Amino acid sequence: MEKLVYGHIIDIQIYKDLLFKEGIECLIKNEFEEASRAGFGSGLPGNADLYVDESNIEKASAIINSFKETNK
Repeated sequence: MEKLVYGHIIDIQIYKDLLFKEGIECLIKNEFEEASRAGFGSGLPGNADLYVDESNIEKASAIINSFKETNK
């Protein structure tokens, strides 16, 4: 898996849903939440990374960029 985008968790969830509708599986990684559960403070609250398989990186990027352009 390769990191596609970093941003606010709400935006990341929207992107994940868009990609899922196109058949692209992805993974959300929230380092702040993971660190908090372990008793450490790392990362920014409310932000996360979105990962997709390397074979889908171009298609996923195009979908997200198109969404961003139409929702300015």
